[in-house]
Amino acid sequence: MAVKARETLESKQISIITLALLMVVVVGYTLLYNQFANTLEDYRLKTIVGVISLVIMMSGFLISLRYITTIFEMVITHDRFIIDRKIFFWKKTVLAVKIDDIKKILPIEEAKKVDGQMHNYTLTNIDGKRKYVIQYEERGKICCAKIQCTGKFYETLKKMIKI
Repeated sequence: MAVKARETLESKQISIITLALLMVVVVGYTLLYNQFANTLEDYRLKTIVGVISLVIMMSGFLISLRYITTIFEMVITHDRFIIDRKIFFWKKTVLAVKIDDIKKILPIEEAKKVDGQMHNYTLTNIDGKRKYVIQYEERGKICCAKIQCTGKFYETLKKMIKI
């Protein structure tokens, strides 16, 4: 299995504005919780509210951490197009399509709705990496996968597809 092209799509660093907004939400949530908890006199109810607040904060933190640390690795071999998603040290193959099954690869602006599933393997707007749509056949339906890559990777994939 010879690798024809490889591309890694990493999320850019979190911006100062987003970090400040996240801090405002955390401080606001903490102050609101503190105001509400001080009005309660039953310690059992205070404990339940505290645990529920902790679970909400931890869930929000873990979800935001998941989106900040997501990395997509795309590989083109002689017969397959493979996308692996990495979150910290977890790695999972999320798309493996035979090159012969790919029908079209288009810029996202030219894509039309299809009858099969639509998958999104893009991150935020990253300089030098445009968004494209790959249309492929799976179980008799035309499915789509949105990807984000450089022009060189796009041209390599386009050459591999026999349209």
